[in-house]
Amino acid sequence: MFRIHSLSAVATLAVVLCYAAPVPAQTIISEWSSVKTPAAPELKPVTLDPKTTAILVMDLVKQTCNNERRPRCVASIPKIEKLVGAARAQGVMLISTTVPSVPITDTLPAVAPKDNDPVVTAAVNKFTLGDKDTGLQKMLKDKGITSVVLVGTATHGAVLFTSSEAALRGFNVIVPVDGMSGDGQVAYDEQAVAYILAHAPVISPKITLTSIDMIKF
Repeated sequence: MFRIHSLSAVATLAVVLCYAAPVPAQTIISEWSSVKTPAAPELKPVTLDPKTTAILVMDLVKQTCNNERRPRCVASIPKIEKLVGAARAQGVMLISTTVPSVPITDTLPAVAPKDNDPVVTAAVNKFTLGDKDTGLQKMLKDKGITSVVLVGTATHGAVLFTSSEAALRGFNVIVPVDGMSGDGQVAYDEQAVAYILAHAPVISPKITLTSIDMIKF
């Protein structure tokens, strides 16, 4: 009898403790203000073979890369211009992109494509447009490209989705953080994407975060 009563008391106490214990937040929204920012990903130097490397210059058009909408994009242009110039000097393949309804001629002059540069038109994933292939994979494969460097805007659009897709398709992906830009005055878009690219399952082993000054050909 004592054993039965003892077990009953233990069970009752467990139930009480269960209800008395703090209940963890159910969603990230509940915890939003208390989430601690993780350590910044490490930037790594990269040395690339010009013959097997392509640079994607994505959506740097006047409609979005301006001081009113994306001032951080405007600030990134001098460094991207430097990267593009160095790449041209080494014969690196350069591919420019734009979004549907915006002509590639609206690309900012400092980083605009030359006559022979291929152009891709797509939304956030430059490999596809709706259910159609944009031809980007074929462009890269036909030139023997194994590594792609992605710069452009928006960080949480073209950079995030195209770099993820490129990694899934087997390319080595290099993302210079000073060549990607998000919306508005704040840097949260860029921070979130840098973290995802550095830590996401499957894709992160194929992605290297770096800076433009750390890229050599």
